[in-house]
Amino acid sequence: MPSEKEMRSMERMVEFLERNVVGKTVYSEETLYDLDFGRYEGAYSTEVSFSNLLQTETGFTMDGFTGSHEKIVETGRLRALVKDQCLVSFFKYEFSKRTSSGEITGILRFVSSSAALNPSPAEATASSIFDVTMRDDEFRWMEDQVLYRDQQNTDKSFSPKAFVSENYLRMRDGKLEYGFSAECYTVNPKTLERKRAYEYYSPFVAKEK
Repeated sequence: MPSEKEMRSMERMVEFLERNVVGKTVYSEETLYDLDFGRYEGAYSTEVSFSNLLQTETGFTMDGFTGSHEKIVETGRLRALVKDQCLVSFFKYEFSKRTSSGEITGILRFVSSSAALNPSPAEATASSIFDVTMRDDEFRWMEDQVLYRDQQNTDKSFSPKAFVSENYLRMRDGKLEYGFSAECYTVNPKTLERKRAYEYYSPFVAKEK
């Protein structure tokens, strides 16, 4: 078993990403979720590409591109279509080793998207990154959305929501796999108090073909 120091080795992380992640694309099957106490059902699939790994004096940066397709239908006999959207988004990962603690922390920034809505619901959003570890052929980290984003509801209105997720990149049978498990919170925009939202999201998994 690797030591605590080895698990938080910046060199091992950069080597793993350089060898196994950068320049590759992973593809998901449909992730299913419920909205509004089961009144609506959603299905989400995406492909994710990673590129432009750059080592800095204290850490590294990496770009992420997602191409996603989301469909929401009303439950019941008619199965009325509420939303059917394809979207391309660009994100920036930034990691740095803290001199004070030896921990690796970072930020995930939304940069731009092809959203038809203007501005995009994710405009000017970011997530803090922490609990970053490298164990064997698995790179793991946590994301906690800063403040909140505009989450579109089924009636086309928006609600302040924030996501917390556990993420990983790993090699399985010689192929890259990316996954995360996310929890959704409603946010009071005045106090920033969070409460668990009623949405349920299945764990997301995308694999290299």
